[in-house]
Amino acid sequence: MSGLLPTGTSASSEQNGEPRTLWLDSDDTGAVLSSLSSDTARAILSELHDGPKTASEVAARVDTSLQNARHHLSKLETVGAIRTADTRFSEKGREMTVYAPSEEPLVVFVGREDGKQGFFDSLRRLIPILTVLGLASLLVEWFVTPTIDRSPSEQLPRVGDAVGPSDSTASTLFGLPPGVIFLAGGLLVVGLFVLGHRLQGSRSLNG
Repeated sequence: MSGLLPTGTSASSEQNGEPRTLWLDSDDTGAVLSSLSSDTARAILSELHDGPKTASEVAARVDTSLQNARHHLSKLETVGAIRTADTRFSEKGREMTVYAPSEEPLVVFVGREDGKQGFFDSLRRLIPILTVLGLASLLVEWFVTPTIDRSPSEQLPRVGDAVGPSDSTASTLFGLPPGVIFLAGGLLVVGLFVLGHRLQGSRSLNG
């Protein structure tokens, strides 16, 4: 009868879910770090990332007792670091749980949890600005750089023509295209603005 039971597994250690973000000051992060506080627990998690395993296989790989392996597996599963991926049977017909890493990779952020929403909101607010900046840099490149693929009647006026004579160095700086220079300058301004905003926020919290 035991020969009819599945002794293999199709479980995988791949993590295809969305990353699970944890902030350092959250209760969930404390539980995760506590479950990984021992060398044995970290070794077990590493083994499961190499491939799904049963408790007995984990115990043999990390050189610990089956009872200790089950203890750490239970704690890791409770905090969501691993999951029950499958069930298979031993040659004697005994049912065994197959463990694998959680579908969602864990990412721990160092910072305050109450600043999370503001941080991601700031990133979202920058997307339109960066889009406009990228389009503007393309326009600068179009008007300033000579366009050899268009006939003279198709060429638009260029900044270089309006300012004065242009040559191979008049529209570039250190060999960089004008559009790249414009984009770099715009990113620098945006970066300084974000940095100033963050510093102002930090002074407000400290005050």
